[in-house]
Amino acid sequence: MPAEFFQLDDTASIRMVFQRLCRSGGDITMKVEGRDWTFPIFEEVEGRILVGITGAERTKWNMNVGDHYRMTVFDRGRKFQGTVEVADFGQLEGSDCVHLEQPRMLKGRDYRGLSDFLPEKPLGAVFTSPSMDFCDARIRALGQDGLLLPLYGSGAVKDGQLKLDTPTTMELNMDLDNKFVLKAVCDTMEEGVVGIRFTEKHDAPVLKAYRMWLNEAMIAQDRKDRELFQTRGVRADRSKGEVVKAGPTLQVLSDRDPLVLVISEPPFSIRMAEAVGRRFGVAGLDFARGEVRPLVKSLGVEGSDWGRVKLVVVHQRLRSMSGMELAGKLVKDERCPVPVLVAGPEEDAVLKRNRALGLGAVDFLPVDPFRILAVIQALDQTIKMFYPS
Repeated sequence: MPAEFFQLDDTASIRMVFQRLCRSGGDITMKVEGRDWTFPIFEEVEGRILVGITGAERTKWNMNVGDHYRMTVFDRGRKFQGTVEVADFGQLEGSDCVHLEQPRMLKGRDYRGLSDFLPEKPLGAVFTSPSMDFCDARIRALGQDGLLLPLYGSGAVKDGQLKLDTPTTMELNMDLDNKFVLKAVCDTMEEGVVGIRFTEKHDAPVLKAYRMWLNEAMIAQDRKDRELFQTRGVRADRSKGEVVKAGPTLQVLSDRDPLVLVISEPPFSIRMAEAVGRRFGVAGLDFARGEVRPLVKSLGVEGSDWGRVKLVVVHQRLRSMSGMELAGKLVKDERCPVPVLVAGPEEDAVLKRNRALGLGAVDFLPVDPFRILAVIQALDQTIKMFYPS
């Protein structure tokens, strides 16, 4: 079952995506000068998106009205990409911002028949493994013919719990009154999801009831979206001139050992988990400021003992400081006993490696362009060097 692409090309549906992001304090990722940068969305207003980009950043990148940029947003767990045009510069409640024209089209990845509906609240599933154990997971998306389960993050399917072309039994827990038990088969594993396809001939009555529930849920969600849609736009909930966002967050994206702690904004940590999560455990820390050690206590980090963490990868670009600076603080101030790698674009890699070594890191890891085999090899060599047994 190959994944396909779909398009949103009507203005109202595209505006609804950005209005939902405003209500949730969401971000937009833009590719500027060959790199991905993430900015808060301040407001969606009549087809324009106001994004928190400072005057200093605009000057640094020579950003001008009329410039076009590739952008990515995540809405209800689904990834959308498009092109935005710089329309104007200004301020909103004392903060610099850039006015972007709404993209004319959003392109997303689709799994036909398995991702017709993306639930807003978490829905659970229980499935049987090849060894007939009962396993829990969180539903990523639902479709007329099956569903998607995540390979990484909260409620993910763990290694070995499902295998391609292997039958399984799915118990879907929608709410107190709606639970469905269906025979299925593991159809695909790609792009960080497991595709599960129902075997209709064994469960026709149950499948019919499930599809009726799904259709009603889709209608209700569409009705709610249209009721919440504001023609004049939506402003993000802001406090003291900043979008209200959660503090630093830690998420185990691939639960296995040896565990690599990736300190970065979510797009990169998720990319790492997708690339190396079958070989290494990956925990992503969306870092803002302060010490790292108190933020990762749940991984067994306490004092000089860093618990499950065997390697730290710090992305060069963080929200509040450079990755180089944080790597130096980890080694010198927090006396991190595990090896630290600094990751970033391969441009001027020799100079970056020398600087990383000077700050106490063990190496510089080029990740832009992202070469999966080279990244796996670098992680493997570093771990073997420090943990030869």
